Amino acid sequence: MSQTATMSQNGLSRGGALDLLRFVAALFIVLYHVAERAPVSLFAIHPAFGRGYLATDFFLMLSGYVLAKTYGPRVLGQGVTTGEFLKRRLLRIWPAHLVMLVLFVIFILATGAVGLAPQNPQWFQWDQLLPQVFLMQAWFVPGPSGWNMPTWTLSALIVCYAGFPAAWRAAARITSPWTTLAIGVALFLVVDYAAKAVTGIPAHQLPLRFGLVRGIPLFALGMLIARLPTALPSRWPDGLALAAGVGVVALQVVGRFDHASLALLGLLIWAAGASGAKGWGWAGLAGRLSFALFLTNQLVAVVWFGLLRVVEGKLGVEGPALWAAWALALPACVAAAWLFERFVDAPLQVWVKGWSRAPNHPLIPANAGTQIP
Repeated sequence: MSQTATMSQNGLSRGGALDLLRFVAALFIVLYHVAERAPVSLFAIHPAFGRGYLATDFFLMLSGYVLAKTYGPRVLGQGVTTGEFLKRRLLRIWPAHLVMLVLFVIFILATGAVGLAPQNPQWFQWDQLLPQVFLMQAWFVPGPSGWNMPTWTLSALIVCYAGFPAAWRAAARITSPWTTLAIGVALFLVVDYAAKAVTGIPAHQLPLRFGLVRGIPLFALGMLIARLPTALPSRWPDGLALAAGVGVVALQVVGRFDHASLALLGLLIWAAGASGAKGWGWAGLAGRLSFALFLTNQLVAVVWFGLLRVVEGKLGVEGPALWAAWALALPACVAAAWLFERFVDAPLQVWVKGWSRAPNHPLIPANAGTQIP
C-alpha cells in the first residue's frame, strides 16, 4: 500500500476541532454576507470584516482536505471510477441545493404577487436561474451571480470532484508529500499572480463567475495538505491549531496579508486534522450544521432584512434596537440551518441513499453524508 493510503487510513476525527472550524468559518461567511446591512456597515468599522472571502477560501481548502482523508484510500485501493465518485458527490449536494432554489423562487413569486419588490432585484434575474439549477454559475457564465449566491462554490467543487480521483492517484505517484505540496503552492501562486496580471484581481478574490479559477487551486492545496504526515506529540496539534487561528485573526487586525493568512489557514487545517477525536458532541452537531448554514443563510437574510425594513419603516426602529435586530440575524440563520438539516437535508440523504445505493456498497462510508461538500 502506498504512503498516501497509509496516512489516510486514520480518516477524520469526529466531534473535534475540524467540525468546530467548519461551523466557525460558515458563521463568519454569514457575517460577511450581512455586514453591509448593519446600521453602520461593518466594512467601514474595520477592513478585516471585508476579508470574509478568506473564510470561503478556507472552505475550499477544507473541502479538498476532507475529501482526500475520507475517500483517498478507496480511490487508491479499490479502483473507484470517476463517474461513480462524481455521482455520489452530486447526490450529496444537489437535492438540498434544488430545495433551496425552489424556496427562493416561491419567495420571489409570492412577494411579487403582493407587490413587494426585493431590495436587491439584481440578485434574482431569471436568466441566471438555469445555470444555478445545474450548478454551472462559476463556469464563466456572464452576468451577476444571484439567487443562492454562496452555491458558486459548489459549482466550482463539482469540477474538483470530477478531477479528484485522477489528481489523487497522480499525487500518490510522488513519494514525498512535501514535494507535492510545494508543487501545489507553486501552481496556486502562478494562477493567483496570472489572474492579477490579467484582471487586476488575484485568483483567490475573483468574481463568482470565475469560480473555477479561484476554487481549483485552493481545493488542490487542501487535498495535498491531507498527504502530510500527522505523527506529532499529543499536545502539539492543538497548540499549532490555536497558534494558527490566533495568527490569522491578528493578521486581519493589523493589515491585509492574504497569502500569509492562507498559509496559516492551511496550517490550521492540518493541525486540526491531526488533533484527533475530542468527544465534543456539540462540535459534531455544529459541523453537521455547517452545510445547511451555507445553503440557507442567503434566503434567511433576505427574509429577515426584508421584514426588518418593513418594521423599521412603520415603527421607526433606530439606535441600539436596530443593532439588536441586525445582530439577531445570526442566530436566526443558525436556527434555520438546524431546521433545514434535521427536517430537509438529513431525510433527503436517507431517501437518496436508499434509492441509489446497494447494500454494503464498498465506496461510501456510513457517515460520509455528514461531510462538507
